Amino acid sequence: MVHHDRSRSFRSTALGCCVTRATKSSRSRRQSRTSDPADYTPSFAYSPSGGRSPVAQSLHCEGVDLVRLAGVSGTPTYIYSRAAIESAYRRLDRAFGSLPHAICYAVKASSNLSILRVMARLESSFDVVSGGELDRLRRIGVPGRHIVFSGVGKTREEIREALRYPGLHRPRGGIRLFNVESAAELDLLLSEAGRHILAGGRRPFGAIRVNPDVLAGGHPHISTGHHHHKFGVDWAEARRLYLKHADSSLISWRGITAHIGSQILTVTPYRQALWRLASYVRDLARNGVNVDFIDIGGGLGIRYTNESPVVPAKFARALTEIVRPLGCRLLIEPGRSIVGAAGVLLTRVLYVKENRGKTFVIVDAAMNDLIRPVLYNAAHPITPVVRNPEHAARRKLVDIVGPVCETGDFLARDVPLPPLSAGDLLVIWAAGAYGFVQSSNYNSRRRPAEILVEGKDFRVVRRRQTYEDLLQGELD
Repeated sequence: MVHHDRSRSFRSTALGCCVTRATKSSRSRRQSRTSDPADYTPSFAYSPSGGRSPVAQSLHCEGVDLVRLAGVSGTPTYIYSRAAIESAYRRLDRAFGSLPHAICYAVKASSNLSILRVMARLESSFDVVSGGELDRLRRIGVPGRHIVFSGVGKTREEIREALRYPGLHRPRGGIRLFNVESAAELDLLLSEAGRHILAGGRRPFGAIRVNPDVLAGGHPHISTGHHHHKFGVDWAEARRLYLKHADSSLISWRGITAHIGSQILTVTPYRQALWRLASYVRDLARNGVNVDFIDIGGGLGIRYTNESPVVPAKFARALTEIVRPLGCRLLIEPGRSIVGAAGVLLTRVLYVKENRGKTFVIVDAAMNDLIRPVLYNAAHPITPVVRNPEHAARRKLVDIVGPVCETGDFLARDVPLPPLSAGDLLVIWAAGAYGFVQSSNYNSRRRPAEILVEGKDFRVVRRRQTYEDLLQGELD
């Protein structure tokens, strides 16, 4: 079953109510399915605005007012809560209890070096899909035994870099696992492994990504485990490759892997995929190939508007009952479920205009800053940074659009918002995953700044690009 990443219209989303820190928990108890993102987004809450108005409230990330952050960094700016990231990781890690497992954070979700350092200090492992992501981990000192290399199109240079990646005690220890996606990729890996071993390197550890033919994911563009997708290989082909190279001196089979999609909101497809992987593990064992790791990928969904994500404890129970009898170590590769709700995009209103009864709010963020709405038809809640309950009754439906010269440059349509004016600040919720990492310089726009909030303190962890930055690498 496909769960489309397109919530019902924002017409049903009441975003105008105000919530203080004191009332947030009590309100959540009274209304378990509140539609206010401040009620269900960890580490973000509305508090008195500090003199702007006796009744107005401004949004805080942990102990920092977003109005203050806008004054420091300008807009658009991505803002992340360290506490929310750490809490999401620990909750998922604890859910698996005594089951041997490793959480391999999907670097592609959000790859800022400071966020990767937060994950490394939590003793997370990592899933990478490119040489660039691997280089980021090298720069912050992540040992190779904590890295899984996935991806359907690894180049010879990337494979070479992964084979030479420094280990904890061995300078050329290599990474924990190569997730191989095709027979051709395996041939290339074996070729490079031969050269690497002759130079004194270690035989690489490998797994084959099997396509379990399970349809899942929040949008067709992020569903990856069905037979018509480009990822992985059929079991018959994978089995042939495992057995053909069972006694190879160039690779050591250590695992089997699958990844079925992203923004998944039920355990059912995970069960289906994992039962199939378990049967493959037993088949391999009967033929003399014993694997240590079973990697089910990532894809756990989060709540953007009205979704009901899988509770980590339920997710862990479903996987544990299948994996434990195998005696394997479980690898999972979450990204969105760790950082998605931990980040927001701050933007400022430039203009408000009417066109035949349609109201457009033009902001300084655009599709080049957050492409998810147009790429996936994704719905992100949007609220004012400063809210006044006196204005709640005057809300009307508006489209939030950016300055880019594309009709597809919208951030939300038909959002119920109070009257807005140039200079007002808006916050786009749940933008921590696949936000900045998918940004671009389209229309020669500068990529936004990034800020990491830590309690009452914050750090600019990526400065806003300058026009000079846009010209780097160009030859005139």
